[in-house]
Amino acid sequence: MRKMALALVALVLMACGSQTADPGPGRTPARALAVDVTPEMVVGAWRNAGRDATFVFAADGTMQGLNVPPEYFLDFQSALTPDFDRNRDRIDAVGTWTLPGRKPSAPAGLRNVVDLTFEPGGFIQSRGGGGLEAVSRGSQTVLQFRAIVFTKCPGPCVGGSGAAPSPSR
Repeated sequence: MRKMALALVALVLMACGSQTADPGPGRTPARALAVDVTPEMVVGAWRNAGRDATFVFAADGTMQGLNVPPEYFLDFQSALTPDFDRNRDRIDAVGTWTLPGRKPSAPAGLRNVVDLTFEPGGFIQSRGGGGLEAVSRGSQTVLQFRAIVFTKCPGPCVGGSGAAPSPSR
């Protein structure tokens, strides 16, 4: 009986350990911790190399998105023009960013959401937005939207496909 109980405890501990382990590059751990993000932390360029996507946040509250993942626009109805083809087109965007508050799951007092508002233009036909959640990944702060993780570039972000911006921007 003791052996069975010990085996069960070991199994539970292994399962708990696998939930907090780093799942690999570009993904956040299952138990990422909310980060109290400040404007100074946000300002700069953030990149997801796997998607060749970049957000650049300026101190004046403006932002630019290059090759923004189309998943970002699924929540606001009719955000993208009917001629947008996710296999062919890039979504380059401009807009504003703010630090209004926190996700309900964050500890009280933490501002861990960077709210984005995209302006119409290019393939974006209506004004809308959403948020990037600031979480810690080891010793690094990342911004994430669903499973898409952006890391801050130490300087200008470089690399990727080198694809040209949307012809309509």
